[in-house]
Amino acid sequence: MASIDIRCRPSIPLRRERVFRASARRQRGAAAVLAAVWIGADVVALGVIDVGNVYLVRRQLQRSADMAAVAGAQTIGMAGGCATATVSAQQSAPQNGYKGAGPVSVICGRWSRTGGDTQFDTSGAMPLNAVQVTATQNVRHFFIGPARDVQAVATAKAVDTASFALSTSLATLSGGAINGLLGALLGANVSLDVAAWQALASANVQLGDLATQLGVASMNDLLDSNTTVADLADAMATVLSRNGTASASVTSALATIRAAANGGPKLALGDSAGAPGLLAIGLADKQAAASATVSALDALIVAAELAHGKSALELGAALDPSAIPGITLPARLTAKAAILQPPVIAVGESGMDSSGNYRTSAHAAQVRAYLDVKLQVPPILLLPAVTVDLPLYVEAAQGTADLAATQCAASRAASTSTIVVRTGIANACIGGDAASNMSNLTSPSTCQQPATIATLTVPLLLTSVSANINVGSVSPPSGVQATLQASEPTTRTFNGVAGDTDDYQSTNTNGLGSAAGELLAQLAAQLQQPDALFVSVGGATANPAVSSAVQPLLTFLVGSLTPLLSGLDTLLVPLFQLLGAQVGVSTVHAISQTCSDAQLVN
Repeated sequence: MASIDIRCRPSIPLRRERVFRASARRQRGAAAVLAAVWIGADVVALGVIDVGNVYLVRRQLQRSADMAAVAGAQTIGMAGGCATATVSAQQSAPQNGYKGAGPVSVICGRWSRTGGDTQFDTSGAMPLNAVQVTATQNVRHFFIGPARDVQAVATAKAVDTASFALSTSLATLSGGAINGLLGALLGANVSLDVAAWQALASANVQLGDLATQLGVASMNDLLDSNTTVADLADAMATVLSRNGTASASVTSALATIRAAANGGPKLALGDSAGAPGLLAIGLADKQAAASATVSALDALIVAAELAHGKSALELGAALDPSAIPGITLPARLTAKAAILQPPVIAVGESGMDSSGNYRTSAHAAQVRAYLDVKLQVPPILLLPAVTVDLPLYVEAAQGTADLAATQCAASRAASTSTIVVRTGIANACIGGDAASNMSNLTSPSTCQQPATIATLTVPLLLTSVSANINVGSVSPPSGVQATLQASEPTTRTFNGVAGDTDDYQSTNTNGLGSAAGELLAQLAAQLQQPDALFVSVGGATANPAVSSAVQPLLTFLVGSLTPLLSGLDTLLVPLFQLLGAQVGVSTVHAISQTCSDAQLVN
């Protein structure tokens, strides 16, 4: 008989109770998870509130730091320098929402651009032109975590610039003299009265406005561009008329000059390697000069000189070396001179750079002469005949002006610029770079490279060597220099008001034209010093055997060059006097001083 499986099954009420209990357990688990989610959301919300509060505080703190840095930069160029800037920054911060426990931290320095890089230099480079402010505030969290410090840093700069012109003759607005000078440069008749010239001398044109009128977008573009004297005069007339600063006399004078120029060749507005331009701007950031101004008269005279392009006169006939007593060797002389150089304009920032050179300088000379002396030297012992080529630069009535300092104040009358003027009587040098001094408009003239004056073949036993005879020294590289200079520079201070009595200031060495005598004799004396002449082979100093073989020629050259150089003295001095060189006088015309608005840079 088959077995029967009989199981006990719960009743319906019991099953319902079990289902209810399981459902309750599931609901309690879901509620716990939901509660955890809501608690987490609440915590995140509270954290967001704290983070948002920190963000708002940091933003307000950055604004306070920005405003404090700008306030400090605006006053760093005033009396007191960094101390004044620090007070300004620390007073500005709380006025603009700063709520830190202590005053903001202030560091003064110099903001500059080297190549494409910018830097904030706190090593003491002058002049100070930037302020860095660090603002710190303690922020308490409302809900999560302890309090924390929030920090903001801001850097602002303000560059003060000045523009001036240097000439080495007294600035006299004689109508006939200026008419003749400008007319000769333009190749046309210019006839203006003294009143018109005086009006042009006091008419200042802002460089930024000039750039806009000439159709360029920035100062860098302006300095890279070219224009004609006619277009420059036309642009100046438009700018001055638009600004309401042009009198009828100025407008008429500029129209006369424009007509006289009649187009003409183009000239470079900015300096380039080996070629001078209208503006020598001593600023790493050229755009900072946009608010500087130049005198319409000074700019037009320099522009006419550059466009003329042939201010150098041939002086070979006047300086014939065959007429010098004591010269028996065949000698030829090529000579060029720039006569009565017009004012040199400089625009830039004051002080010295990291190399110890002034950032903004101008150099001028009434007479510049480049002499290329060639001597035919006969064979000496075993040495062949050789041609000696001596590159010589001479200038008379030279001057250099350096922008040493600017100080801005609440008014133009109280603002000042300080210019150091070095006035010389005469200067001469022999060097490989002697000719480049003819276009030097920024620094005292020097020959910084030795000159190779002859190349010859030296026989040595079974071989021969090609050797160079050089003047100067290899280390440090230099030529031979002689200078008649005022013993001490003169410091001139100008206020920021254009058109008043201190705009033109002169310094005089009290030197006479005859004082330039013996200048070239000084060079001859230096050539007699040991190692003034040296021999090189392949760019390196020759070995003792080569130097010994060439020594007779070196001795002969010193003996021949001494009377030649001394004899040129007797010809140059009367020539300088005949050309009207007023030796030893430098005149600085302070054109403008600009106290720039501060701007954030970091």
